[in-house]
Amino acid sequence: MAILDKELFVLQEESSEVEVYCLLTFSFSRRWNLGELIKPQDIVSCNRNKCLYIFDYKGYISWSNEILRVDAHGKLIKKWSVGSNFGYSLSVTSESNVILPVYKSRTLTEYSPDGEFIRKVNILSSSVFCEIWHAIKLTNGHFLISLRSAELFPGLLGPGHGVCIVDGGGRPKKSFGGQVASNIGHMNVPFHMYVDGNGFVLVVDRENSRVLLLNSDLKFKKEILSKVEGLRRPTRLSLNESNGRLFVADNDSNNQQILIFNVK
Repeated sequence: MAILDKELFVLQEESSEVEVYCLLTFSFSRRWNLGELIKPQDIVSCNRNKCLYIFDYKGYISWSNEILRVDAHGKLIKKWSVGSNFGYSLSVTSESNVILPVYKSRTLTEYSPDGEFIRKVNILSSSVFCEIWHAIKLTNGHFLISLRSAELFPGLLGPGHGVCIVDGGGRPKKSFGGQVASNIGHMNVPFHMYVDGNGFVLVVDRENSRVLLLNSDLKFKKEILSKVEGLRRPTRLSLNESNGRLFVADNDSNNQQILIFNVK
């Protein structure tokens, strides 16, 4: 799910179709088919270049997973291989580069808009077991990451699930989370995040069926949404900051839907 200009773009795993909706009326606008998509995992937008990026997992066919750059009408602009690297998410930086957090490798990879490899960031951790779900590059060059680890960053985030800020060299600075739980201060699969223009962090706490708000120092502010508002298994979120509308993709096994909330 991604917002570009006044449209919402929605894809589903194992589908080559992307559905487009009007942000003003929430009505269906059109759909386009990108036939080479096999198992898309995420879609993100770049407002500066007016394009979308899709990560496509082709691992069970070959060892050449891909990132595709397309325009708003599904025209392929560029694609590049990321080899056997796999990730559940993408993000776009303020420089319009693309970040792929590599699941189970403790690394982030950064690419230019045309797919040129820029760098790899190794997350400095004492843990052999570490799974990264999402990563966002902050304007100061640090990275916000959500993850699960057996033993991560002693003194900051211990074993469990959480979100962390690491510097450009992968060294930990701040964290929120710990042992898996549903009470305040803990999470259960912090799967996806969004950083707003004021530096506040929205976190999808997937298995706890809620969305949390943290400040820029990763201090808990409040629970924005929960099961009371209808969340079951949220997986993605996107905020239209112009009007304060929050879009949440909720992928319960029996019901897949996008919920819209006014959080302004």
